[in-house]
Amino acid sequence: MAALTTTPPVSSPAPVRVPLWGWLAVGALLLLVYAVGYDQGMLLSPVLGKLSSANNYVHEFFHDGRHLLGFPCH
Repeated sequence: MAALTTTPPVSSPAPVRVPLWGWLAVGALLLLVYAVGYDQGMLLSPVLGKLSSANNYVHEFFHDGRHLLGFPCH
């Protein structure tokens, strides 16, 4: 008779638990990338109204940072 061989049961990997502060940090970083890379004053429009797009505060504030990071802005 042939010897019976059995393979040990494969355990499933434990789920990775990410703490709340980790999700908040990722959200803040995504918002920062949006503000630096793509916003043209719309983040301040609820506060400043039409003045935010006319003076383009956010764009001018992050202008050099855009060039440093390689974002095209003009």
